[in-house]
Amino acid sequence: KAAALAFLQPEGILPQVPEPDPLANAASACFDDAAMVQHLPADVHARFKENLLTGAATSEEDQQAIAFAMFKWARDLGAVDFAHWFFPMRGGGGAVGGSIGALKMDTLIDLDFSSDSAIKAFIAAFPHERLFKGETDGSSFPNGGLRATHTA
Repeated sequence: KAAALAFLQPEGILPQVPEPDPLANAASACFDDAAMVQHLPADVHARFKENLLTGAATSEEDQQAIAFAMFKWARDLGAVDFAHWFFPMRGGGGAVGGSIGALKMDTLIDLDFSSDSAIKAFIAAFPHERLFKGETDGSSFPNGGLRATHTA
């Protein structure tokens, strides 16, 4: 096995990285705690952090405020889509540690359902349901395997 790896990556030879390195600024725009402090009302941020610690549900009003702040922050950076990087709690994925990461891509657009037109126009949007509501986990549970997005 070691010989096969040596054949694939001879010692001293590094992969060619294009300039500029496309990974040089990976994860440079994350809506982390520092961004939340800067963009959320202080009371919303405090309740959200408390809810994370206690497991309490985030109110719909706070969900809307967080989604709005995140949407404005993202659009100010020029974003048109976003990713949810997660590690499913299924175990046995074959990777080191028994699980493997996954990435879900989504856009910051939606259909304008307020329109009477049969063909709906696109609008820039980030509904709070995309951030907080459940999605299928691909299981065969009778309930469809719904779970909160953050528990993926």
